[in-house]
Amino acid sequence: MELTSVFRWIVLPSVLLGFMLHAYTCFFMADSGASGFTVGLFLLSTLPYLACLLVGVRKTRGALMAACAIPLLLIFDISAFTEAFVSPTTSTSSLVLLVAPVINLVVMVLGFLIGGLVFATMRRNASKERR
Repeated sequence: MELTSVFRWIVLPSVLLGFMLHAYTCFFMADSGASGFTVGLFLLSTLPYLACLLVGVRKTRGALMAACAIPLLLIFDISAFTEAFVSPTTSTSSLVLLVAPVINLVVMVLGFLIGGLVFATMRRNASKERR
C-alpha cells in the first residue's frame, strides 16, 4: 500500500468523525434544535476539517499534513465536548464551544506546519540515502 493511500485512510474517516461530532453537538445537543446560530457554529466548527480534507486528497505532502493536523483537531474537539457536556467544571463551561472553532484554526495550522516539517525531513533523508 502506498504511503499516500495510508494517509488518506487516516484523513477521510477522521474528517467524517469530526463532522459527526460537530453535527451532534450543534443539532442534537442544542436545546432549540437547528437555528441560524447553530448552523453558523457548525459551519465554523467544520471549516478546519474541510481544509484538511481539501489538503489531504492532494499529493503525499498534503496527505501527511492533514494526517498530522486531524488528530490534534479531534483531541481538542473531544476535550471541548467533554468539558461542555460530560463533566462541566464551571457554570460557563459551555462557552468553550464558542471559542473552540477559532482555536481549531490555529491548531490546524500548527498541524500543517508539523506535517510539512516531517515531509521535508523525510524527503531530505531519502535524498541522502540515494547518494
